[in-house]
Amino acid sequence: MKFFWYTNFFHKVLLRSKHLRNQYIPIQTKIFLSPIQIFGFIGFLFLSSSLFAETDSKYTGPISRSEKRILDGKIEFQKTGIFPLEWKLYFKGKQGDFVVFYDLNGDEIHFRYRRNKFDLDAEFFVKDLFIGNPYLVKGEWIGYYYYAVDERGKRSSLPTPKKLPGEKNEFIDKQSIPIFQLQTYQEIRTDDLLY
Repeated sequence: MKFFWYTNFFHKVLLRSKHLRNQYIPIQTKIFLSPIQIFGFIGFLFLSSSLFAETDSKYTGPISRSEKRILDGKIEFQKTGIFPLEWKLYFKGKQGDFVVFYDLNGDEIHFRYRRNKFDLDAEFFVKDLFIGNPYLVKGEWIGYYYYAVDERGKRSSLPTPKKLPGEKNEFIDKQSIPIFQLQTYQEIRTDDLLY
């Protein structure tokens, strides 16, 4: 079934004028709307209003936005001298003897998981890690990577690995990357129902 909307409004206005009274000018405006277009428009309005509605119960992912970030851990280390050993992070991938995790800001922590490339037990230990999945990761803090600044004020593109105890000012730098010895990891699963 098709819906038509006819209007003769413009035709009546033109016939009232003296010039066009004796002339027949059929002006009809036709607006054609099918049921699919009507339902599509209503659906668009519903979806746009529901997408832009902000609520406190909005799902933000398995790691809460209020969860401690790596930069927060560096600030805590600057104040108390203690760097957290337990983190909720996303897995990025393997790089050499390290598995790399990142937080919601994109800052990274490297966890050493094997002694060398022939350590097959360590490879078996990290076989369940999947890129992008969130994990609760625990380890022993063993050092950090520091990107040195030369006399011109330019940062080096290659990091210098530093062992503990290191310089406090180097470690709290935003560009430094903490290094841990991986002890345990556990995938974070949500109990929320998504619909």
